[in-house]
Amino acid sequence: MPRRTPVRRSAAKATLTREAIAEAALALIDADGLEALSMRRLGTALGVEAMALYHHFRGKGELLDAVMERLLDEAELPVRGSAPPLERVRHFVESYRKIAINHPHAFILLTYRRFNTERTFELYERFLEALADAGFDPPLAARFFRLLGYYVGGAGLADIASRAAQPDATPVSLEKSPPGERYPCVAAVAPHLRVRNLDAIFEFGLDVIFEAMKKAAARR
Repeated sequence: MPRRTPVRRSAAKATLTREAIAEAALALIDADGLEALSMRRLGTALGVEAMALYHHFRGKGELLDAVMERLLDEAELPVRGSAPPLERVRHFVESYRKIAINHPHAFILLTYRRFNTERTFELYERFLEALADAGFDPPLAARFFRLLGYYVGGAGLADIASRAAQPDATPVSLEKSPPGERYPCVAAVAPHLRVRNLDAIFEFGLDVIFEAMKKAAARR
């Protein structure tokens, strides 16, 4: 009976890791949108059968959690002791918003999916640790945690819309000059809402929030 030649695994399958799969999934989302992501299409992009992905992820939900972790790698939270607590928090929020600018098709994952993995809870812990270092007790830390999340999540989505970066976007009228005779207030404010002003608007909002946080910390 002839000996069977061992089947060689492809190089792609041999080097397949959760991190590599998540990176490829993010690249696919960046290129074609969240709706384009499927296990079959991702497998094709990686040069493997879709079933090979299930050795690393039980389903698409776990894969999306891994993509979220990959996105959060771009949010920078300075280590404890490297700067005052609220400065660390602000730096994190500013870098978190940049994820929306760099990954407009994927950012929505961070706004409507819960953080459920060990890595995301580690990030929660470090963020809440900074709020505790600033002097906030758990109830107040929870409120500011939510407030900052609401603000940066909404700001990120608004940035995407203002840049017409979402799927099937139409040209943004505010980038032009709305008819002043019909919409005089819109026409007056529109120049200040254009993309070139978004950074300043975002920082203005952070100034308001962090001034309130400083006052709350001082009272304690």
